[in-house]
Amino acid sequence: MPTVFTIPNTFANGGIVLAEEHNENWEDAKDYFDALSSGANFVAGAINTEDIADAAITTAKLATDSVTTAKITDANVTTAKLASSLTLTTPNIGVATGTSLALSGALTSSTTITATGNIIGHIATNAVGASYTLLAADDGKIVEINNAAANTLTVSPDSTTDFTVGTQILVIQTGAGQTTLTAGAGVTINATPGLKLRAQYSSATLIKRAANTWIALGDLAS
Repeated sequence: MPTVFTIPNTFANGGIVLAEEHNENWEDAKDYFDALSSGANFVAGAINTEDIADAAITTAKLATDSVTTAKITDANVTTAKLASSLTLTTPNIGVATGTSLALSGALTSSTTITATGNIIGHIATNAVGASYTLLAADDGKIVEINNAAANTLTVSPDSTTDFTVGTQILVIQTGAGQTTLTAGAGVTINATPGLKLRAQYSSATLIKRAANTWIALGDLAS
């Protein structure tokens, strides 16, 4: 409910009404009611969440910049109150001015991400001790093979594990046993001079170029 409006000038029945005081009353009244439209002159807590119908407040009904950080009580905006998929665009959030961005999950973009300065990334490692077939979870990781005997690292066909074109996986032979990059049924791995890691601690990067088509770049041997 609105706060109490007090008329600055009161008049007795039959008394003389001065134009100046009469005008002052109207001006104060106008200011009071104009302020109501902007959210002022309401008793704190008078409008509760349960008093507002679902979807009653839309973007079109809000004045530009009317909702500010100062007007939002701490913890009032929760995940449950946000849409399941929230899209943030520059007109909504302005230009990011922070010196760092910390992510606890994946950052996914279908377009180019441009950054000025250093991008620091820490690649997860999947350490295995025997011949191994790549899994979807290896996308973007280091796969280390530590085995004293000769071993293979197999790239499955898309029908088994459909990596996104552009996927990069770094393979390191940490054991004495030579690792051979092996193409699964219908898969092509292009490399030169061959598909074997040259020696212990040699490495190669597998890049998917097209459906069932990969290239291996690194310290390779035939």
